[in-house]
Amino acid sequence: MKISVHLLFLSFCFLLCSGCSDKEVASPVIGSWKLTTWTVGIPMDLKNHSVYSTNLLDQTTCHVNEVLSFDSNGTITSADTFNPEITISLKDGTSDDYIVKEMCADGSIGFTADYMAVDDDKVEFNNVMGILENEKLTVVYESAVKIYNEGLTEIIDLKDLTLVYEKIK
Repeated sequence: MKISVHLLFLSFCFLLCSGCSDKEVASPVIGSWKLTTWTVGIPMDLKNHSVYSTNLLDQTTCHVNEVLSFDSNGTITSADTFNPEITISLKDGTSDDYIVKEMCADGSIGFTADYMAVDDDKVEFNNVMGILENEKLTVVYESAVKIYNEGLTEIIDLKDLTLVYEKIK
């Protein structure tokens, strides 16, 4: 009987100890993420081939090689951030006909910053919240893109810039 009680006690202790682990569950954000969408929600045809897309990456002539890398120590890095200069103006007398001009950035821009995983589907970095869903990371910069009148003399609207990254496997 004493042996049974001791075995039961040892089994309980084993189960209790095995339930406690020093291993941390890896955050789903850890890894590398490639930029796949850059949009302000305005259809563009920068290549003048009568194919419009709201994703600038489908239209750009600029080099796009942006990858965000999140490590387990809370650091995010990007060595080649996509950063074109975009000028968007609304044609006079229209409500949805835009003129979009792009100028590619020379060289490469990078950054290193801290990030904080808020929960399994949110991560905060560079004062913005990213949403994780289906192996995609979506970041929205509110009112980040200025829309000008056709003469470029006044700002008539502000659009959100949405960036979507897909996890590299």
